[in-house]
Amino acid sequence: MPQAAVAAGAQLWQIGSALCLLATRPAAATEPPAPDPASAKYPTLLVYDYVSSKLGAQLRAQGQYYADAVGNAWLRHPGLLVSVQGCAPPRAPRPAVISPALQVQQLRLLFQLVLEPALSTYAVPKLAAHAQLPVLLVRRVLRSLAEQGFWQENTNLAGSKLCLPVPAHYWLARYAKTLRSRLNAHRYSPRNPATLARWYQQALPAECLWSGEAAAHLLLQTSAVPSSLTLYSQSPRSQLIKQLDLVPNTQGQLEILNAFAPAACFAPTDPRCVPPLLVYADLLASQKPFCDALAHQLWERYLTTTLPAAFSNNTT
Repeated sequence: MPQAAVAAGAQLWQIGSALCLLATRPAAATEPPAPDPASAKYPTLLVYDYVSSKLGAQLRAQGQYYADAVGNAWLRHPGLLVSVQGCAPPRAPRPAVISPALQVQQLRLLFQLVLEPALSTYAVPKLAAHAQLPVLLVRRVLRSLAEQGFWQENTNLAGSKLCLPVPAHYWLARYAKTLRSRLNAHRYSPRNPATLARWYQQALPAECLWSGEAAAHLLLQTSAVPSSLTLYSQSPRSQLIKQLDLVPNTQGQLEILNAFAPAACFAPTDPRCVPPLLVYADLLASQKPFCDALAHQLWERYLTTTLPAAFSNNTT
């Protein structure tokens, strides 16, 4: 049969030597189509993704042949009968399950991508070196991000990657429970309580930066005394405690956490503080009403302008 004689979107299916069917997909996926007089020359086989029992009964009552992607079918022809109904509908794909360990690494990498979107154009080995993560781990993280719709290959530039817009609130909503809880957070008190009154004058060791209330007051240039002090450090904890002359105290005003990204990533707005995004996250994690007010001020002062537009879809 000439190709022009077949309607657009239809195909001729030959079964044996005696039967030729015009296979077509109906416009409506849940209702029988109206009869088409133009297709009377060849019996029409309707091809669906799935035919329910109800739709199958309607089609059979009309004498309409059909088949679907899961195995349901009905076809009656001299010397041939195909009747299959009851195959289950296709299952929706299950969302990818991300292990807790991979979630942690994902947030570590996302933090750096949010702060420095240009990293998304790096080849995987270069990105892994910059993030100080193993190459195989970075590949796993990127596959996980791709499954969630946050990462895809850039087809315009061979070999490069393109990070889709990652809302800042996605990272913020998961930081405290998933990543912060694994940073060896402990509280301490100074041996000399008088040092708390001049906390902002404290000479901090290298790669040791304020966050939370302390950083918010420094960044917002307020004169208020923070009720709690938060530090991130790359230094070994025992060495840091000795340098700052601290003693463990579960009710202490000073909280110390391990830094979770390279020092270069923590290049601060203020040389004494972690990036405002992390300060904001720690303020939210504190769950103190006055910290919510500080967080709002910090977002208005820094994050609405310093975060790229693609990442500014947030909830404050």
